[in-house]
Amino acid sequence: MTKTRPHLVDDGDVITSAGVSAGIDMALHLVARLGGVERARQVRRGIQYDPLPPV
Repeated sequence: MTKTRPHLVDDGDVITSAGVSAGIDMALHLVARLGGVERARQVRRGIQYDPLPPV
């Protein structure tokens, strides 16, 4: 199942993004997928990143 956002595509085995901020969003998406949403929120706070929409 493909999940698509304007700047991020998750197609299961392949995840891609476009742009620097999108790369950060993709990294947080991977953290959420592998370690859980709460862990992604902890990382986001740690790097002081405030995306819209938030993780």
